[in-house]
Amino acid sequence: MYLYINCDILKKRESSIHHSHTEENQYRMYGLHEIYQLSHILLLRKLNVPVGQIQECMTSYAADDYNQLLEHSLQKVQAEIANLKMHEQFIHKVLEEYNNRTQQGDEYQVKRLGPRHLKLWFALENGQEFTAGNLFEHRPAPPRLFENDLHYLSDAGQLKLCYETADVADYILEEGNYLYKHLSVIEEPEIDYEIKQMERYVAHHQYNCQSKIILVETSYLSMFDNNKLQYEIQVKVE
Repeated sequence: MYLYINCDILKKRESSIHHSHTEENQYRMYGLHEIYQLSHILLLRKLNVPVGQIQECMTSYAADDYNQLLEHSLQKVQAEIANLKMHEQFIHKVLEEYNNRTQQGDEYQVKRLGPRHLKLWFALENGQEFTAGNLFEHRPAPPRLFENDLHYLSDAGQLKLCYETADVADYILEEGNYLYKHLSVIEEPEIDYEIKQMERYVAHHQYNCQSKIILVETSYLSMFDNNKLQYEIQVKVE
């Protein structure tokens, strides 16, 4: 059995393949042994083995070396799959939230939320301006900062900036029904105005509030409107 391959395909390739002979039409003729060697090279390339390392693999690697090579390759593939799944989940989240906002508009509504475990990032004194300098001073930032919902909680005269965590939580927002409204704002005073409007709305409709008003920043939704920041105000009600 022989395989004909144009010389240009394997020209200057670093491998241990030796062709049987070259015919007049400049095609090299390979036998079955050489075909298996080529398959071996292609498999190693598929495992992301550098070209310069292939010859070493084929001439000096033992079974244990190949076992370690495959284990390492498997770990890399699994990490890539996990990373892709995270990207997929995030894209689904952004699309779902954007579609919900488009359909629901800016009216007050009630939704059921599960418990949220929050980690404190840093706190600001009431009236203290939130700036990019704060982000720099309190690094490291939460993982995937601009892909997370940031929660602003008012507590003991401070505004506490928190993010959701799977680790030990500093605060837990209980499961329940939350009155909420979407906000698209340019300036901070707009947020203060909307919070006061929610307080009036709650009082007028005689809601029994079970928490303080929570401000949630969804910075990733700002991509749909570069001139505005996206928030949601929430309060737990009965």
